[in-house]
Amino acid sequence: MSMYIDILDTALRQRSRRVDVPTVAEAMAELLECRNRLGSMTTSGRGEDWTADALADQVAFDVALIELARSAGIECDPAAFEQPDRSRTELIRTLMARGLRLDESVETTSEQ
Repeated sequence: MSMYIDILDTALRQRSRRVDVPTVAEAMAELLECRNRLGSMTTSGRGEDWTADALADQVAFDVALIELARSAGIECDPAAFEQPDRSRTELIRTLMARGLRLDESVETTSEQ
């Protein structure tokens, strides 16, 4: 198991203990909020701990993405995130195929 999958799995388990299963609308709102945090990370705004912040933002986005998928009835396991960029893109496409209106820019969040 990769370190990223372990971190993602731990984050999902901790979150699931704190909150009820979100509705699709709640999960979508969380995903969009996480995406906005990813988009705000710029080179000029990086502090000393920017790598830790960037990792935390990526994990938060992936947790929100997995929760949205699960809320929409799509089976999703953090173990599928061995290659996070590819997994995000595939999951976003699956969500869009199910009729969830995510704008196209969500697919580019992992290219930060």
